[in-house]
Amino acid sequence: MLLQKNEELLILDGEPATMTDSTIDLKDGSQLEAKTVILATGFQPALPAQSWLEKLIMEQKLNCAKCGYPIVNESLEWCPHLFMAGPLAELEIGPIARNISGVRHAAERIATSL
Repeated sequence: MLLQKNEELLILDGEPATMTDSTIDLKDGSQLEAKTVILATGFQPALPAQSWLEKLIMEQKLNCAKCGYPIVNESLEWCPHLFMAGPLAELEIGPIARNISGVRHAAERIATSL
């Protein structure tokens, strides 16, 4: 949490439970009163869709980095006819893989290889 008293800027990482016109009750029990709220949503750094993905990795003996993410080629192909985009292409595309720009890059690479 960051509070700059002069500008009255509060940066808070938390999940809202309930909200009224000027009060936000957070799931951790804390309460925040504000005139203006800027909501920034993001994503978890964890590997998405772990349950089915882990099964696929084991069954197909797919190569993964130590972090669990797929090791894909430049065309984003993990194994024959299985291509990655979005978070699963992050090791090849980079940090933009999770946003629309990254998906565009992935689509170009995949389309070029087909």
